[in-house]
Amino acid sequence: MASPSSSDWASLSINFLDSILDYLVPMEDYLTFGEVCIKWQYAVREKLEHLRSNHKLHCRLHQQVPLLMAPSADNPRERCCLYDVMKGGIWEVQSRLLGRWRYEGSSHGWLILVDLDSYKVTLYNPFSGKLIHLPPLEKSIFLKCWDGVYRAIFPYKARRGVLSVDPDVNRDEFVLMMTCGFVKGLAFIRSGEEDWTYIKELQYVEDIVYSNGLFYVLDGWGVLFSCDVSNDSKVRRITSLDIRPALPLVSYLVESPEGDLLRVIKHEGGVVIYKLQWFPKNEEVMSLGLGDVALFLGDNHSISVRASDFAGCRPNSIYFCQRHSMLNPLDGSAYVFSLDDGTVTPLYPYSQQPLLWISPKFV
Repeated sequence: MASPSSSDWASLSINFLDSILDYLVPMEDYLTFGEVCIKWQYAVREKLEHLRSNHKLHCRLHQQVPLLMAPSADNPRERCCLYDVMKGGIWEVQSRLLGRWRYEGSSHGWLILVDLDSYKVTLYNPFSGKLIHLPPLEKSIFLKCWDGVYRAIFPYKARRGVLSVDPDVNRDEFVLMMTCGFVKGLAFIRSGEEDWTYIKELQYVEDIVYSNGLFYVLDGWGVLFSCDVSNDSKVRRITSLDIRPALPLVSYLVESPEGDLLRVIKHEGGVVIYKLQWFPKNEEVMSLGLGDVALFLGDNHSISVRASDFAGCRPNSIYFCQRHSMLNPLDGSAYVFSLDDGTVTPLYPYSQQPLLWISPKFV
């Protein structure tokens, strides 16, 4: 039997191609699919537009394994590398922005950068080169004296920045919330606004996630708050004061693929995970593991994926990357921690430059 010609492949209906795309998950599968012919490329583009029109569906069903962003060995001030820890691939990104600005994290595939002189905030997409310029933060909040008591109790924490949605999905309705200043207060700005709004009730923030229309904030004492920024930035306490198991430690907040809020505590003795149980009362229940889930934690918007969707991704594991510090020998490195047996597997050599996870984006 003769093999089908390229014209036969091109004659497949859009509905049939769309049904095939339902079974594709990794980004490279979409890209390869779209290279077959113009019609298949069109089908991929239409599928992505449909997914982006429903942000939650896009995030839950098509979450990608993040790439590790690390400085280039040749020119770390103007170049960085994107490293696929599952397959070993490396891509280089070049931008003069990288040397002049401080990383404040990543969210939905965008780097959050703050100019060291003007305190202007810029969202930078390293995959497409797109920039979104935002107003500067108040300089005065960076000039206050550091709270020495807090620093003595809790080790250095990197700042956080989280977007409510991918600006490529909705450029007119995204919100950016980030920590700022020496006491890690909270500020947010809606797209199109000229000034930041500062939430004075919260300080020493450790992590932020956005879920179901609300920002959830974890402070340095293990208390979880919700922040409704739709109108008057209402703040509500969700859980009570935490009793910390050990010091030093770092806490992360992450939404699971099923929509549960998880608090991950990393301390000298290992890792403890709590799941928020909303009913009958708001309380945290210790979790024995993650099952088929893998977490990617660091200076980025915390990410969770189903490990079985991605070749090489380890289930019941946490992929950590942290900034360099003098407090922990693992800081400044990237590694995967297995909750099955407590083993630590290095992923990337030690670096004094920032390492962080960033979600790959279709561009």
